[in-house]
Amino acid sequence: MLPALLESDYQSMDFHQEPEIRKVHLGIAVLRILALGIKNVLEFDFIDAPSAKAVDMAIRNLLQLGAVGHRDDAFELTSDGHYLVKLGIEPRLGKIILESCRCGLRKEGVALAAVMANASNIFCRVGTNDDKQKSDCHKVRFCHRDGDLFTLLTVYREWESVSPDDRNKWCWNNSINAKTMRRCKETVQELENSLKNEFSIIIPTYWLWSPYVVSAHDKNMKRIILSSLADNVAMYSGYDRLGYEVVLSGEYVQLHPSCSLQVYGQKPNWVVFAELLSVSSQYLVCVTAVDFDCLSAFSPPLFDLSKMQSKKLQLRVIRGFGSIILRRFCGKSNNSLLSLLSRIQTKLKDERIGIEMNVDSNEILLYASVQDMEKVNGLVVDALEYEVKWLRNECLEKCLYHGGRAGASPPVALLGAGAEIKHLELESRNLSVDVFLSNTNGADDKEVLAFIEKSVPGVCGFHRFAGSGQDSDDLEKWGRVTFLTPEAAGKALELNGFELSGSLLKLSPARSSVGSGNKLSSFAAVKAKVTWPRRYSKGYAVIRCERNDAEHVVADCFNLLIGGRIVHCELSQKDINCVIIRGLDRDTSELEILEVLQMHTTKRILDVFLIRGDAVNNPPLGACEEAILKEIAPFMPNQGPLSNCCHVQVFYPEPKDTFMKAWITFDGSLHLEAAKALQHIQGKVLAGCLSWQKMQCQRIFHSSVSCPAPVFAFIERQLNSLLKRLTRRPGVHCSLERNENGSYRVKISANATKTVAELRRPLEQLMKGKTVDHGCLTQAVLQLLFSRDGRLLMKSLQQEMGTYILFDRQNLNVRIFGPENKVVLTEQKFVQSLLALHDNRQIDIPLRGGVMPHDLMKKVVEKFGSDLHVLKEKFPEAAFMLNTRRHVISFSGKGDLRQRVEDVIHDFARSLSVSGTAEQPGEAAATCPVCLCEVEDCYQLEACAHKFCRSCLVEQLESAMRGHDGFPVHCAHEGCGVRIWLTDLKSLLPCERLEDLFRASLGAFVASSGGTYRFCPSPDCPSVYRVSGTEMVGGPFVCGACYAETCTRCHLEYHPCVSCERYKEFKEDPDLSLKDWCKGKENIKSCPVCGYIIEKVDGCNHIECRCGKHICWVCSESFSSSDECYGHLRLVHLTII
Repeated sequence: MLPALLESDYQSMDFHQEPEIRKVHLGIAVLRILALGIKNVLEFDFIDAPSAKAVDMAIRNLLQLGAVGHRDDAFELTSDGHYLVKLGIEPRLGKIILESCRCGLRKEGVALAAVMANASNIFCRVGTNDDKQKSDCHKVRFCHRDGDLFTLLTVYREWESVSPDDRNKWCWNNSINAKTMRRCKETVQELENSLKNEFSIIIPTYWLWSPYVVSAHDKNMKRIILSSLADNVAMYSGYDRLGYEVVLSGEYVQLHPSCSLQVYGQKPNWVVFAELLSVSSQYLVCVTAVDFDCLSAFSPPLFDLSKMQSKKLQLRVIRGFGSIILRRFCGKSNNSLLSLLSRIQTKLKDERIGIEMNVDSNEILLYASVQDMEKVNGLVVDALEYEVKWLRNECLEKCLYHGGRAGASPPVALLGAGAEIKHLELESRNLSVDVFLSNTNGADDKEVLAFIEKSVPGVCGFHRFAGSGQDSDDLEKWGRVTFLTPEAAGKALELNGFELSGSLLKLSPARSSVGSGNKLSSFAAVKAKVTWPRRYSKGYAVIRCERNDAEHVVADCFNLLIGGRIVHCELSQKDINCVIIRGLDRDTSELEILEVLQMHTTKRILDVFLIRGDAVNNPPLGACEEAILKEIAPFMPNQGPLSNCCHVQVFYPEPKDTFMKAWITFDGSLHLEAAKALQHIQGKVLAGCLSWQKMQCQRIFHSSVSCPAPVFAFIERQLNSLLKRLTRRPGVHCSLERNENGSYRVKISANATKTVAELRRPLEQLMKGKTVDHGCLTQAVLQLLFSRDGRLLMKSLQQEMGTYILFDRQNLNVRIFGPENKVVLTEQKFVQSLLALHDNRQIDIPLRGGVMPHDLMKKVVEKFGSDLHVLKEKFPEAAFMLNTRRHVISFSGKGDLRQRVEDVIHDFARSLSVSGTAEQPGEAAATCPVCLCEVEDCYQLEACAHKFCRSCLVEQLESAMRGHDGFPVHCAHEGCGVRIWLTDLKSLLPCERLEDLFRASLGAFVASSGGTYRFCPSPDCPSVYRVSGTEMVGGPFVCGACYAETCTRCHLEYHPCVSCERYKEFKEDPDLSLKDWCKGKENIKSCPVCGYIIEKVDGCNHIECRCGKHICWVCSESFSSSDECYGHLRLVHLTII
């Protein structure tokens, strides 16, 4: 009984049965029509006619197969065509069978046609990702070096050799579709019967072709497949990213990921394919490699072979450059590399040109045609040499000391390659200039640098400012450029006003910029808040005291004199912690009251405020601004207008305001001038104001703390709470801003640097994060954070702990953001987890590249099993996995497991070579030129690419520091001698040790200067001065670090008005100057007893020395008492005078 149908089901049925011709391959239909004697297929009366284009394509395909001939403007069947009509299968499959029979490969031809018809369903790849991975591994052992059709034929051959009862199990174990294999078998049987009945051709039961033995049959089968798929030829472009160029269409298409050729890691020059698969991209499917000989022998020729080959891209590898050079060459997010590639493609009018980076081996791969390769190579090498030049000439501007005298810029030195001092600047001349652009997005960084360098030689450093800051002329601060000499920096300023890519260029001397590293900062503007009362005083004030201190303050301030008046102090009736002072003069200010109170009481005064009355009229705001400018103008530099030095803004008061308010902003470089100006106007009265309207100045100090955009979401709640708490402090202002680049910044202002520092501390702890500093986190361990497992580790810890982990990829450090208690715990877990990940990290052993056999992965599967169970039995402590897409064996384990597994794989790879003497895959272990042992923790120098143990390079630098010699530091490789670049020094040494290296190099520079420079003679003082010549008069050197004054000629303490030679004599004989002074003076003699010098100005000839002796001035005889001396004078000299 038939199941019941709904009306809707009935209505949805076709009104008539689908015509049989629509179920047949169009090629077969055309053959049958021609077999009926119809000469023009397009005129045939189809029930449902195909498009003319489809019919043309079918006829063209039949012509290519040799099934149809063209005669007298009509088509007719050839002998092959009649055979194909009788076979009744797709013409391409029929062609394979016919050609196979002619070559004696009957069994192979029938099986090949059957598997080609079912190619897409033979391998079974379903289930989870792990299941699919296993299926891929099972497929490897069947993959044939000549492509997919040979692979499918291998599968069918092995399936057929299995007993029928075991075939289902065999299919299951090998991820083969058993139903499809049965369908293939049925197709083979049908074809065998058809050949037997129609052509009396008997198909043998044995195979002539074997997938395991290379023979002439392989080449014959390639010719057979080519004859069937002659329209589908593709040539390898020479560039993996382009893939294969389809000859007929000129399109570039990739091999499908499942293609058997992928297993061998090679790209045959010529292939034929069954069809193009269009999904998200186009792929060649069912691909077979063909030989050039087969193509060249094909008649008639399919296409111009020589012309096609000339289009193939060539590969050139550029080596010998370090990772930092290549990173700079690529730029951020590969922007520089992509920009260069775009320019090259445009210039050479070839979009196929490619530039690839092999990060693991520090190689640049160039892909271009034979005609363009030299040009491409030249342009790329020029770009690389540009980066090399920057790194070779790079210098770091370092202060000789920090702090020192206010207003005095410390001397600086340029530390360059080899840790050598390139320039020592002792005269406070600028070596750097700040660059401003009207549009920072309009010009490329390298374009700006190239323009400056071309105009002014001697560029040795560059720092690009993050974000953008506005200059007074609405120009955005772009960056800072450092020069080798101050003369070059001065010449660079002449570039002001030039236009570059539509952006106006401005350069100005860099403000104080030097420091211990690359953190550059300009002087912040000096701001001051100025207030004066707008309401008159009522003659009494309220004093707010600490708790329970009010009575003591009243007792201390009894009969107190303030402003020339005796005032009366009493306890407030409204607040027990306040004191009322009455009887004040109306001109007395709060500050004057506070100063007197602090002199008469030891108790802390929290606040003083006068009780004021109504507001009085003040001069207009503009008049107030002009009056303030007039007061401070004498203290400002005379160069240029006053507006370049300072700016005054007076604010309109609110009705309830007690004070008028104004802001004075000074140029950041005028700290001393600003201090003097503010001191001058303190307590002054502006013109037009009353005598009691005295100005009070309060300098405001600014600072800011910022954090990246992703961090803000994790600290927003804590930050808002912290800002609310900080702003409660008097005189403190904090504001949160979002920058253009998405980051956030907190601006701080307060009336004292100590307050600013106290405010910054908790903000920095929250917004700057905690840098993870652990001795075990070596560079090799931190490199794991680039991997997927490392990123997952950070993400999981963030979710678990509620903190944010920021990995700085450039400097290889990690910072953690969040509440302090969570940060500490996160740091502990992060270090433990990362070290555990390092110990148990997944290790990859490549199965291709270098001298490895191209079929190594297949041989590994055959040797160790598709699941690598043989390796697992040999190394039970490891978990192995074969990644067929990447051609690697992945496993995890500890200790020397990697080396042991590598040895097994490499020994097996060597055994595959015919001679058995193939060298071990991979590069030979490098030998460190310092310790002459195998390199451990390898570090490759940027300048020469020589490899060292990192510890050996560090020890070389430490040795130079200890001995203060060995500068400049060179590469220790025999015959090299290239100076170690600054970028390597910064990578090898932490900041503290780099500072020590600078000190040692500075000492070596001074020692080797031939007496031109000397250190300040004060013990352990880092300052240096230039020595005056022997023929010059020694000038004073006033040390900015220790304030000592030194003569630059004799290097003793400065001695004005005395020559160096004479002063040295005085130093050797302290009495020499006294003796000089005594010469020729009759009124000067020395004591005959103690030698003390005595000058006789007036009086008698009796002199009493400080030693107690009494001396006769006439004859210098000494006596014990004055009476004896006077007796001597009367008796011998007959007089006292």
